[in-house]
Amino acid sequence: MRRDKAETLIGFAVKAAKTVFGADTLERAKTRYYVIIVCKTASGNTLKKITEIAAQKKTPVIVAENELQYTVGRKNCKVIAITDRQMSEAIMDNLGENYHLINSEVM
Repeated sequence: MRRDKAETLIGFAVKAAKTVFGADTLERAKTRYYVIIVCKTASGNTLKKITEIAAQKKTPVIVAENELQYTVGRKNCKVIAITDRQMSEAIMDNLGENYHLINSEVM
């Protein structure tokens, strides 16, 4: 399976510790995050919670068509937020066919 550029950038963000994992952690996070990525297999309640958080914080939301757990290397990972502005912008600029934007609030 060939990885697209967005997956590679997400992997870089994970290795650089520029991420927040999980919907509950995202709610309590005190750090600023610039983009939220949700797995397509996330539950409806999780998706609803994430879209509400994104609307409050004016953060774009991306849905990953591939299993997000394989991209980030964490079992059952459904939600990840990127806390680095430049990495977030690079991910947004390089969205491949496996990702689509559902909320495009201004960063």
